[in-house]
Formats: sequence, C-alpha cells, structure tokens
Amino acid sequence: MAIQTRFPPAEAGHFSSGDGVQLQYRIHRGQDPKFSVLVVHGFAEHGNRYGHVVDELVPAGAAVMTYDQRGHGTSGGKRVFVSRFGEYGDDLALALELAGRKLPQPLFVLGHSMGGLIVLLAARKKPAGVAGWIVSNPGLRNKVPVPAWKESLAKVASSLAPGLSIPSGIPPSHVSRDKDEVREYDGDMLNNKNATARWYTEFVAAQADLLAQPEALQGLPLLVQVGDGDLIVEPAATLDFVSKTGPSTELKVYPGLYHEIYNELAADRQRVLADLRGWLLARV
Repeated sequence: MAIQTRFPPAEAGHFSSGDGVQLQYRIHRGQDPKFSVLVVHGFAEHGNRYGHVVDELVPAGAAVMTYDQRGHGTSGGKRVFVSRFGEYGDDLALALELAGRKLPQPLFVLGHSMGGLIVLLAARKKPAGVAGWIVSNPGLRNKVPVPAWKESLAKVASSLAPGLSIPSGIPPSHVSRDKDEVREYDGDMLNNKNATARWYTEFVAAQADLLAQPEALQGLPLLVQVGDGDLIVEPAATLDFVSKTGPSTELKVYPGLYHEIYNELAADRQRVLADLRGWLLARV
C-alpha cells in the first residue's frame, strides 16, 4: 500500500541484513532538510503507515526515513518471524548506518509499539550518531489477554515448530478511535494478522530484558509518548518503567488515546505530532 503523504519518497530501495534478508526503505524530504528521523514501525505493520509523521516533520525541516522490518511489509523474510529478537536490533544498526550516509545530521530515532521496544533496546548500547530517541506506546507489556492454550502452544511450538503461525487476536478497532484509520488498517493487506511461535517467545523475553534494566537509559535524550487508553500494550507498565529512567526522559501522556497515537482522531493526533515536532526542534 502506498503511503498517504504530501511528500512522496524522494528515494526508495533495499538494503541487505547481515543474513541476507532484503529490507525495503524510503526517504521523504523537502528542500534543504536540517535534521533527520528514522522510523521503526510496530508489530505486523510496515513503514508506509507513518504518513502523518512524514507530513508533520518534513515541513519542519526533517528528512524522514522509514523501513519495513524483516518479515513485514514489502521486506523479505518469513512473515512476523525471527529466530532471535536481536535480529531486529541488528537490522536497525544497519538502517542507522544507511541513514548516517544518506540523511542530514542530527539524526533521531522514533519507534512505535514493538518498534519502541526495539529502539529502547538499541538505545541502551548508546550507538554513535544518534542525537535522541522517541518511542510511542512502546511494547513493554501486552494488554490484550493471551489465552492459556495459545500461550502454551507458542512455548512448545517455539522449539518444535518455530515458524507456526498463530492469530494475534488483536481487534483492528483497538488501534485508533478514528474509524477511517481502523478501516484502512483492517483493509491493508500488508498488515499481518498473525504471529509466529518463535516471534512470540522472543518478544516476551525481550520485554523482560528491557523492563529489568530501566537505569540503562539514564542520561539519554528520550521522549516517551503514551496514550493512556491503549488497549494493546499496557500504559501502566510504560509509566512505571519511565519513572526509573531519570530526568533526561520527557514523558507525554494523552488521556484516552488508543495505541496508534499518530493515527488518532485529527485533533488529538495534531497535539501528539506537535509535541513530537517541538521536542525535535528544541534539539536541532
């Protein structure tokens, strides 16, 4: 599905992961951009769903790069599958290298949901060349209940049949209160409705790893944006985690907003995007 934005990609192509998976990227820019933002999308979606972010940031002087993570969107790899969660982090490191070569500095990294988890794990390593980090409703703890039978199946299949595809059980209506956005999400054939057994066990292990070490993010420029009406990931877990990351973290909480705060109802979305833009411009 083509991204809906006033700023179509000025450049698009692929880069190769360390194990040879071809990953799709796109760069959106206006004239003479002054900084850049690399977007890391969430579970079972793709980078072309961030048109509102592109439309907000390009006029503010940003070049915005999105990429489809392995097993997502138009990138290669088995759908929503990893042998280990660290593969996402390895791919992000290569995306950062590409962004460093192609985009203006300073460079910021924005991750949503699962992408937020990946971004926070990467931020702990303090990679060179990143001026700041942003996460929206990061996937630190699941709120959608996982039935016991599905949990048990995933744990057993993770070793015996790691590629087994299991319905995620996430209702499309949970992504946003904007019915048009929900319809678009549900009708987008690039949005996968399943997960794999190994992906699930790796995801849960990565959540536990991050939650155990909030102090590793102390001192980093970090913006955390949370919709406290999120029905997919648990806002309380994020708020508790953020309270332990120190004064360099800025927290913005939006009452009643659902999971995809950048795709919420127009008035609420504009407030969220304005906060994002303001935080970035204060650091450029």
